Amino acid sequence: MSSACATCGACCRSYVVPVCGHDVWLLSTRQRLAPEQFLVAYGQAPGSTAREAFRLEAGGPLLGLALDKRGRFKPSSPCVFLYDLAGGQSRCGVYAERPVVCETYPMAMWDGLVSQREASLCPPDAWSDAAVQHPTWRAGLQRLRFHFDVYHEVVARWNARVAAAGPARSFALAEFYAYLLNVYDALAALDVQCGPERLAEVQATWPGRPHPPSLSIVRGEEPDWFIYFMCARQVIDGLFPDVPPQPHLLLSVAEGEP
Repeated sequence: MSSACATCGACCRSYVVPVCGHDVWLLSTRQRLAPEQFLVAYGQAPGSTAREAFRLEAGGPLLGLALDKRGRFKPSSPCVFLYDLAGGQSRCGVYAERPVVCETYPMAMWDGLVSQREASLCPPDAWSDAAVQHPTWRAGLQRLRFHFDVYHEVVARWNARVAAAGPARSFALAEFYAYLLNVYDALAALDVQCGPERLAEVQATWPGRPHPPSLSIVRGEEPDWFIYFMCARQVIDGLFPDVPPQPHLLLSVAEGEP
């Protein structure tokens, strides 16, 4: 598939790029970078319901993770990984390990339909109807759902640990980063055990948005995505064994809870 992104870079200069735990782990391990070298923890709105929001102290402010910027951290600053070339062209310096939100921009998927995001920064007519419907977009958007749903479970586990520690204990951001790298090392081992073909099937069949009214999982007939999810939760719950397991966020949403 030809790409309209080859020499553009507009989105790399115009957005705060949120990341999930898998993004952090991939960039850290493949690029041999400490998370502090390319991430920023930024405040979420009070009362935010974003499931990727984490705390460093019980009842403390909600935070999210994003790629850092060159210079001052603001949407109009270039991404820390953007390289400017001669002739006014730009390139991503970590293209093979770029975050999943970058991989899927400017497309979105809702109720199984892939479409270009409204008000995207792409030049007019950059993407034909045929290009928008190319299977690689659907596969990428499924991976995005998969990785962020798993990340929500990972963050919920961390937040439960922070809450259990009580208001007298605060955690350093470096401790959260270390937790992410540890849990995703374990999840990477699960992926190896799963194998690339089965993992691709898990991602391709991962429940989407909006979720169906209910997911009736018949014991003995569990789909691969459900088996993977339960194995991942077992890995995640293995961290901080003194903290009780939390509700399964993915399944609670799928069953119609707000």
